[in-house]
Amino acid sequence: MRTDELIKQSVVYELSRDTRVDASKVEVTVDDGRVTLTGEAPTLLGKSAATDDALAILGVIEVDNLLVVKYPSSIRVPTDAEVKSNILMKLAGSPDIDVLDLEVTVDAGVVTLRGSVDAYWKRSFVENLVAPEAGVIFIENHVAVTPTDEVLDKAIAEDIVTSLEARALVNADDIEVSVSDGEVELSGSVPDWAAREAAANAALHTAGVKSLQNNLLISRL
Repeated sequence: MRTDELIKQSVVYELSRDTRVDASKVEVTVDDGRVTLTGEAPTLLGKSAATDDALAILGVIEVDNLLVVKYPSSIRVPTDAEVKSNILMKLAGSPDIDVLDLEVTVDAGVVTLRGSVDAYWKRSFVENLVAPEAGVIFIENHVAVTPTDEVLDKAIAEDIVTSLEARALVNADDIEVSVSDGEVELSGSVPDWAAREAAANAALHTAGVKSLQNNLLISRL
């Protein structure tokens, strides 16, 4: 088992080498493999990158990212109206998204997304399109998933299990899949965060999924 101090050293090093993150403004604490990040991030992308960096470290089982997005004084921060306009143009330019089904509001850099998409993966895809936009400091994603075709829960579960069985990072026998009215829950344990994400991706792109509750636990190394 890696000690919390060793995990902390590894996380700090990983943050320091990531040019998307200003490691000098990030405080790292570790408690039994659970990492907490406090301080500032230069952009929302930088905040997300800090989470990814920490999760990539061996022995990390959870990350609580409390970083506050604060743009450097050298960067001109767009107005809320400009941010909204930029977001709408980006969404309109994506062939996978019908921007007419979405509503975007911006208040002091906080973006709220409402509306609907026809596949679960599109919900996070919309958020990922918005996140890199200058001026965005936080995203509230209230987009609903309304599949155009009704898929039976049993078929959804079977498709997810088949996908899990084919994935190199995942032992499908360690994961329980339950589905109720298109709402998927994953439970059990996996060896690391990469395996947890691989399992989530199996559900993410499965037809009929409306929501995902990923309760997989990471075994402490």
